[in-house]
Amino acid sequence: MGLNLPFDLSRIAIGHGSAKGTMRGGFSFRLSEDKRKPSVRVKHLSNRSSLIDFTAPPRQFTPRGMRKAGRKVSPRRGYFVDVRTLAGALLGGSWSLERLGKHLEIEHQKLGTEEHGGPLTAKYLEYAVRDVRATWECYERLKEQYETYRLAETPLHKIYSEASLGKAYLKQMNIQPWRELQPDFPPKLLGIIMSSYHGGRSEVRIRREVTQVLYCDFLSMYPTVCTLMGLWGFVVAERMTWRRATAGVRKFLDNVTIEDLQNPESWTQLRVLVKVRPDGDVFPVRARYEEGDQHTIGLNHLSSEEPRWFTLADCIASKLLTGRSPKVLEALRFEPVGTQEDLSSIDIAGTRDYRVDPRKDDLYRRVIDLRSEVKERMKEIQKSGSEAEVDRRNAEQKALKLLANATSYGIFVELNTSTLDKSQEAVCYGGQDEFTARVSNVEKPGRYFHPLLATLITGAARLMLAIAERLAGDAKITWAFCDTDSMALAKPDGMGQKDFFERAERVREWFTALNPYEKKDSVFKLEDANYQIEDGKLTDQLQPLYVLAVSAKRYTLFNLDERVRPLLRKISAHGLGHLLSPYEEDQAPSTIPEPIVPLAELEAERWQHDLWHRIVEAALGNTPAQVRLDDLPGIERPAVSRYAATTPKLLGWFDRHNEERRYRAQVKPFGFLLAYQTEVAPFSGSSLPRPVSAYDKDPEKTVDGCFDRETGKPVPRDRLKSYRDALARYHLHPESKFHNADYTDRGLTRRRHVRATVAEYIGKEANRWEEQYHLGLDLMAQTEYGLSPEGRDRAREAARRVADTHGQRQLAAAAGVSLSELSAVLLDKHSANLSTLTKLCEAVSRLQRVERDQAEQTRSVLEEARRQCKLNPNYS
Repeated sequence: MGLNLPFDLSRIAIGHGSAKGTMRGGFSFRLSEDKRKPSVRVKHLSNRSSLIDFTAPPRQFTPRGMRKAGRKVSPRRGYFVDVRTLAGALLGGSWSLERLGKHLEIEHQKLGTEEHGGPLTAKYLEYAVRDVRATWECYERLKEQYETYRLAETPLHKIYSEASLGKAYLKQMNIQPWRELQPDFPPKLLGIIMSSYHGGRSEVRIRREVTQVLYCDFLSMYPTVCTLMGLWGFVVAERMTWRRATAGVRKFLDNVTIEDLQNPESWTQLRVLVKVRPDGDVFPVRARYEEGDQHTIGLNHLSSEEPRWFTLADCIASKLLTGRSPKVLEALRFEPVGTQEDLSSIDIAGTRDYRVDPRKDDLYRRVIDLRSEVKERMKEIQKSGSEAEVDRRNAEQKALKLLANATSYGIFVELNTSTLDKSQEAVCYGGQDEFTARVSNVEKPGRYFHPLLATLITGAARLMLAIAERLAGDAKITWAFCDTDSMALAKPDGMGQKDFFERAERVREWFTALNPYEKKDSVFKLEDANYQIEDGKLTDQLQPLYVLAVSAKRYTLFNLDERVRPLLRKISAHGLGHLLSPYEEDQAPSTIPEPIVPLAELEAERWQHDLWHRIVEAALGNTPAQVRLDDLPGIERPAVSRYAATTPKLLGWFDRHNEERRYRAQVKPFGFLLAYQTEVAPFSGSSLPRPVSAYDKDPEKTVDGCFDRETGKPVPRDRLKSYRDALARYHLHPESKFHNADYTDRGLTRRRHVRATVAEYIGKEANRWEEQYHLGLDLMAQTEYGLSPEGRDRAREAARRVADTHGQRQLAAAAGVSLSELSAVLLDKHSANLSTLTKLCEAVSRLQRVERDQAEQTRSVLEEARRQCKLNPNYS
């Protein structure tokens, strides 16, 4: 047991190597010179959790007699509990020992020291011993809390995250996973389901313009849509069935209105997947919108000769936003069948008042109702001043929130990627295609993997946002941005404030009828940021709230004080989290007001708050593109990011650095590393170096020792980007999935019209995109299955058509491939690799877009000429 075990294990190890087998991609730590003693394997999962176990020593564990009987004794893998991981699962968030000790009110709190790496002193030993004691006391408190949950079927060391906790509740209810109950489910149908899956919708509608808004979000969006669609029935079902329902779904889609969607019964009709031929309909489109981009999802107009599968909820959303129904080719309706036997009731958080019977209770509805009860009781207790009881109730409501979120989405689309020892052939299913591909990674479904539920849930969540968008338009107001379960309704220019509030309130109230819970109110609720703060306390008085949004997940909400200065209420640190703070909180410029919301509630650091303050200042002034950064401390220092060496590949960057150093002085697994960004050297003609260095608390000490991780050569300081350079265009970041969203663009963004040529099959997107982007790890980090044979044929045919129109030379230049390579692809002389076909597809798209734009311009000129001829017969 320990806190941040991977780091500690790497420090007490006498050597390390790469782990094998199921822990491939992780480390193996040698703890003893005795080869009979096992090593410890650690595989990084996230910044909060890792898989940890003992290796099997090189000896036979199964006695001869048992071997003859065909029985086997498995090696003992041990039990490891990381207190940091456990705290994150039970309490939510990320915890240091200091914060955790204070939160749990342990007897022996963590001590402070600045003596790391120096000679051992009595004071430092006292600090180390106190760390051990504080960690143990935190463990004891968390263990006691977990034991009150009465989740006896899941031992403490199996809790890695909130999702693990959710799975523990399902296991305690004796709910069997769908894949075990229905192992013969057709893989082709599973491919159809996964091809319809898209994540949450995150968009900016009004870009880089200060706009007054009402910021609203949906109450427990995923649990709410689960309840409305009756998806708990699938979780406890013996199996699920499906049938073609094309005619009925066409009729439903043609007739459904926004008023029908106010009836909760309509939502039970949405457990349907639909094959459509998109023709300018509005659908979620996953694509690389610009060359070099990662895959991202935009709600865009889509046209495709090849049919695509979407949820019925997405089809209804398209109808609401375009006014016409998509063309339905086929529809599959899914239904749960029966109820599993031997299901058991449980007490949520170990509280008998919070009993759930899975046979008759909808878990999602029950948990949200219970949470509302707890929050109401907590408000009453707050009046009496019993802080201990308030803390206890607060812990209960947080546990209920974690349970609702953990069991209503993530576990249903859990796919864990493993790297294979060598590439192998795999059969791929998706949409209408079935083909083989050679892969180096494989995705293994989690225990409660149920992708139908995942795609229905996210589709219904997107429908909720589409309804809000449509209602806002009908009310003659608009919206500034949306983010998964929230939307900022925006006041149009010239509209009175009272009129705006009334119209926005009508939009909110529309959703009251969809509230499935005991406490009736709109599920589209006002966030705290809309209310005035007085003397540091939130009031019930609405106050004008403004937004400045740049791109998806990059925005800030703020009030204006009497001097028209911004007072930030909510900020997004998206795109900033990888950077170390250039200055400490007590070094903040005096010209920037103190945050009126605690930084912990803002979920941001002080420098991030100050940067957004300056961005808003510029937007309110006359130079919105020119943000004042000169008085921010440390702004001219090299911009530096801190990461942990969590994989052998990351640690491999320091092989040359470690070569001549003693083990103690080496960069070790899970130790920190620093990464820098580089400026292009004039007339260099060479690729950019990727500078890294060993970690020091003061990055200035490491700058002169940074080196190119690929060549090992030193990188001079003048090649490194400063914080000023790295942040210079943060407020101009483009939203490539939409029109009017390039660096200098402002105002309303517009949906693109995507014309799909071929479908490229990929695995679930990687989680650590920001780390991959800034460290240059691997932009294609997710599993790639490539194109089906039919997709390759379609890509070649599209390339031939464009080559006939524009010529092979122009197509080759646009794609960045040689003329001979293009000719070989067009003549089908050899099978082109995925990279070449992708370049050709992107070039085809660009050239076709230019051709369409030219045709549109010609048409406009001709129409204007005809109009002038009608108005003036002498016009020529």
